[in-house]
Amino acid sequence: MTAVIGTTAGRTAGIERIEQLITELVQRAPVADPAVVDELVGELQLIGSPLARSIARVTELVAEQLVDPGIALPALAMACATLADGVRGALGERELEAARYQIETLMPVPDRPAIAVPDVPISSLRKRDR
Repeated sequence: MTAVIGTTAGRTAGIERIEQLITELVQRAPVADPAVVDELVGELQLIGSPLARSIARVTELVAEQLVDPGIALPALAMACATLADGVRGALGERELEAARYQIETLMPVPDRPAIAVPDVPISSLRKRDR
């Protein structure tokens, strides 16, 4: 992992490594090398932006086979390119936020609770006499 991410040189080296790692994941798909995933997630966490954190989370979900790599990896590669352009100053917050939103749509959502079925059918209810 890149040790000094706060400097311009450190951020540039970190983003270049991120681009290399996501390319490696795409090329080796559907198999996700745990070492590549761990390094990619670590580099993204060092960047620390909302987009980088979202990319890291979806990458973990792909590695855990909770998200289909065939669907997620192209979007992750595009998001990493967007992140790289953002770090380099070529894109603004609006574009980075749009990429984050797109990546987060890949995250699984919990199942909706089943609609409760009453124990007693409404047709069997009678009005009480008081």
